[in-house]
Amino acid sequence: MAVIFPFLMDDCAQARIFMGVQCVGAIILVSSALFLFSKIITYYNIKDLQKEILNNYKDAVKISDKTKEEKYFTQWIELSPELLKSADNILVQDVYRVLTDYVERIYKENKGKTLVFDHYYYEGISRINDNLSKEESKPISVNNTNSILTHLIFLDSLVSENTYRYLWRNLRIQMFYNKDEWIMEYWKEASQKMGLFIEPKNECPYSVEGKLYTEEQIEDTQKQRENFMEFHIMLCSMLIQEKKYRLLELMLSFTQSEPPSYPLVPSKLSEIIDIFNRINHNSFINLFHYESKYQMPNMHGITEGKIVGAANCYLALLAYRIYVIRWDYEYESVLSTGVLPETLLELSTLKNNLDVFKYWLKRIKNKEDLLNVISFSSFDKEIEEKAKIYGLTSLLKPDQLVSHMQDEILVKMEYLRTTLPLNEKKVNSEEEELTNNIRRAMKPYDDWLEKRFEQEKFYNLNSSVTMPFPNTAFVKNPDVSHVGIASNMSSYMLRNFQYLFASSFFAEHGETDYDLSSEDLFRAIDRLELNKKHYIIAFGIYFDYFVGSIKELKKEDEHKYSYRGMKILSLDRSAQYFSQIVYVMRFEDRPYLDFLKPSSDEQKKLYLENKIDKYDLWLSLKKISEHPDLLTDQIKAKLGNKANQHSLFTAIWRPRLFFKPECPIVSIKVKYRLINEGKYDNVDKVKPFTSAKDTLAI
Repeated sequence: MAVIFPFLMDDCAQARIFMGVQCVGAIILVSSALFLFSKIITYYNIKDLQKEILNNYKDAVKISDKTKEEKYFTQWIELSPELLKSADNILVQDVYRVLTDYVERIYKENKGKTLVFDHYYYEGISRINDNLSKEESKPISVNNTNSILTHLIFLDSLVSENTYRYLWRNLRIQMFYNKDEWIMEYWKEASQKMGLFIEPKNECPYSVEGKLYTEEQIEDTQKQRENFMEFHIMLCSMLIQEKKYRLLELMLSFTQSEPPSYPLVPSKLSEIIDIFNRINHNSFINLFHYESKYQMPNMHGITEGKIVGAANCYLALLAYRIYVIRWDYEYESVLSTGVLPETLLELSTLKNNLDVFKYWLKRIKNKEDLLNVISFSSFDKEIEEKAKIYGLTSLLKPDQLVSHMQDEILVKMEYLRTTLPLNEKKVNSEEEELTNNIRRAMKPYDDWLEKRFEQEKFYNLNSSVTMPFPNTAFVKNPDVSHVGIASNMSSYMLRNFQYLFASSFFAEHGETDYDLSSEDLFRAIDRLELNKKHYIIAFGIYFDYFVGSIKELKKEDEHKYSYRGMKILSLDRSAQYFSQIVYVMRFEDRPYLDFLKPSSDEQKKLYLENKIDKYDLWLSLKKISEHPDLLTDQIKAKLGNKANQHSLFTAIWRPRLFFKPECPIVSIKVKYRLINEGKYDNVDKVKPFTSAKDTLAI
């Protein structure tokens, strides 16, 4: 150093400082080298590297930093393939320990709630499962008991939809790589969970603390059971699809109790039918429900019902299996088809699905490879052996039992069509729709409701109607949908009213005064010299065509127009014979409407209620079976012995139209040159309203 820097020999202050700096630098350099060396050693020592990553992960968990949690857990997952390859069994078991610690922590944090794991955990175990499935099985492995997947259904945890999705994905991978022993281990764990932790609460309504379960808790548990059972039904269906018959045989025969029980395998006909009906009903409502939820190998996108078909095949096989397994109940319990639903819709759905069930029973009848899975030889042999046990000569086969069930369904449906009460909400809805239709259609006639003169003569516009409808149109959950009841009735009533209304004008004033082209209509109105004291009612004239082209013609409301202060009522075409006619009169001479109220005897006999005071609209909707006095000879002849399955919808509405006697009216027949032929009057022939009537009278 002194040779390089001679001034250091001078023992000056600068020399000492320089030497000190060099010493410090040398110490830092050596320390850094040692630290770097230790890090390199750490990264080459998988045990120390795992420890460091997991320490960082635990620190992130303590401060609830999800970003860092995901970062360090993902790093550990990337390290896991090397851990699993290690000859050190402790490192291999560390993988199991880390996963177990995570699941137990999440389980404690969500006690009693649906267990949803972090996304990074789902993805992490999927990567581990991929790696393990691709390798040959080892005598000592973290997954010999399939703990990676069984932890997803941990103890009494509530399984989430996300968990089901990842379970299905990973079981498919294990199946692809022929890890049958792993799938069997999962099945054992799932059977225990179903038998111990998802027991139906309605069978034992008290908890271990002695508290009575709430209705909500019972329903939640039932929903859990249905979802869990459905998942494993589909798992077995996938085994059939992949022809893994040996594994399926092991799973169907697995039991851990005496007498034997099979928590994940429906072993009573009623259970099988219930699940079959539910799966096919769900598929009917949403065609892609199971295709998106339970994708199977070599089945992607729209599979044309093959996934549900696989489930149907499996459930039909279980119906045959019933005759093979040991019965520890009375045969009636095992072969019972169950309690029938209480609504017509459910009964109809079940009946249709039973047709599908019988199809699958017939289809697998000669499938020896499937029947061998359950050790089924023949019905003759199996039924003979079972019948001897119970001292019977014979037992019915599944298809016979299903046919009997369908007969019972038909009988019950006939009974319910007569006895089910009408749904008040539906009845009110139909009556409200009908009254609203009448009210809306009568709004343009509001100027006609005031009685302004005395007149005994009137035109009867009675538009009452009584129509029988099946009771199912008004009950809750019918087997057949009925639409448009109120709209059809109101349409009939209004068409009849409009026809009679227009025909009354024609009867009152049958001869038209002028036959004019539509192009001359408003020129004729101008020549009539009308003002706000006059009134026009038109039938089948499209005034909207003239709005915008005829000055001072305005549309005030639906069917209502004004022209130079004069009111115009434009009504729809009711019949061709009475159409395209314009009637002109003084506003004070316009006719008026009143409505005849049904007599008190009619009100009582027909159970009528007044729904619109303004128009005296009276309605009733009653079951014939509960009100036999409604059954007239005419209705009885029409309905025959099905009368009690019907209800009578009655609408009493009796408008009357009064014309003022000897009042001047001018009528104009409006013709369209493109469709009408014949003689047209010259518009110059039209005279002012008063003088025109005087001339016509002469």
